[in-house]
Amino acid sequence: MRPTFMGLETAKRGIMVNQKAIDIVGNNISNVNTKGYTRQRLDSVSVNVYGSSQFNYSSIPLAGQGVDAKGVAQIRNPYLDAKFREQYSDVGYFDQKAAILDQIEGIISDPEVEGTGIKSALTALSQSLADFSQNPYQETNANIVMHAFKAVTQVLNEYDANLQTLMEQTKNDFSIAVQDINTKLNQLSELNKSIAHEIFANSDYDGVNYGPNDLLDQRNTILDDLSRYGTVQVTNLDGGGVQVKFNGKVVVDVSGASYTNDQLMIGSDGTSLTWNSNGKTANLGSGAIKGFTDMLTGNDSIMSGIPYYQNQLDNFAKTLADVFNNKVHADDPDFPDKYKELLSGDGNGNITAGNISISDKWAEDSSYIIRDKNPDGDLDNTDILDMKAALEQDFNFGGGFSGTFSEFITKTTNTLGSEIKTNSARMQASLSIAESVESERMGVSGVSLNEEGINMMTYNKAYQALGRLMTTMDEQLDMIINKMGMVGR
Repeated sequence: MRPTFMGLETAKRGIMVNQKAIDIVGNNISNVNTKGYTRQRLDSVSVNVYGSSQFNYSSIPLAGQGVDAKGVAQIRNPYLDAKFREQYSDVGYFDQKAAILDQIEGIISDPEVEGTGIKSALTALSQSLADFSQNPYQETNANIVMHAFKAVTQVLNEYDANLQTLMEQTKNDFSIAVQDINTKLNQLSELNKSIAHEIFANSDYDGVNYGPNDLLDQRNTILDDLSRYGTVQVTNLDGGGVQVKFNGKVVVDVSGASYTNDQLMIGSDGTSLTWNSNGKTANLGSGAIKGFTDMLTGNDSIMSGIPYYQNQLDNFAKTLADVFNNKVHADDPDFPDKYKELLSGDGNGNITAGNISISDKWAEDSSYIIRDKNPDGDLDNTDILDMKAALEQDFNFGGGFSGTFSEFITKTTNTLGSEIKTNSARMQASLSIAESVESERMGVSGVSLNEEGINMMTYNKAYQALGRLMTTMDEQLDMIINKMGMVGR
């Protein structure tokens, strides 16, 4: 005969399990807007039937012993986690490039409406030369030409200074990003240790599905954030720890009781990266870290980073000086091919966008550009006309490009515009995929208020029914204890 008290135990277990389930529903609802929170579920298992050997061959099975809580599971899909992190790495790469490219565009774009860009300065220079050619002996016109050249050099100086500032700012942001990566690697290692400790202390943990869920959420959030910087691959290990690869390199690992993580080191150039564990150059793969380095080191039209646009401006400045320093004759009978220096650089013949300026002699006297009258007393405007014509002539600027000064600027800005457009399109494509995967992932891991509401009503009804069952068991016991055997007394 089945013991009567067994029914009370069965009801008690059911009440406790359903109460726990309601608590979990409440926790899910409370964290519906919590970043990184993973929906939880109480897993239950039917209690094994127990009895004596006398029932081994009985055709009448014993009744079950109710339900028991097996553990609290996180509802996650590892495949969707990996897919999201892969796409988020691409988003990080294109997003970081976009941020820097937009700043470059703000520096070298030609605001023709405001009249402060390089093309506007070239237009003003052409007009001043045209006016000067009509009166090549008027000092006022010579002064206007000098200031027009000075305006061109000042625009180049400003562009270069702003690009230099952007380079230093980007290096600083790069350093902050590397520090953030290292911090996250440390946090992952510490979380591996904490999770392992909690799992060891929890005898119900089965090594796969259950454990300290809050800590697991923290770890997953860090892994998601880390994936913006590069490709993250995660391998689950025994004991609840994870092995993490960053751009193919193992950076977080567990071996027995040893919890390790690597660190990134920035080289003296501010752009190169090595791993602290072996000193080898870090494989950048994808992600924001590669976006930083591409912008800090890219020096061609295919990978047009800050150095590329600095070199383009340097080529422009050098060509400008070479052309116009060979236009105004010095009127030296001993050296008929000698010319007056109009534009100079660092004093050692090196001319860049950063140091180009009008020559000291010209700066001292704007009439420096005026030639002596010819013997007939006629106006000699040949040099001035040659200077004006030079603005419309094609020159070799290096890199396989030949064209006018204005065309070179247009080509440079078009390269930038094309890079921004291409990068934006790729970022939008990657972002769209990442958002789609994230939506699918949240469909699995996110909290649905409708679903939790249904679960709450289900568990509450079961709780009420079990309460009624316990009341019935109590009535039966009262009958047995207080009323049975009293007939005839």
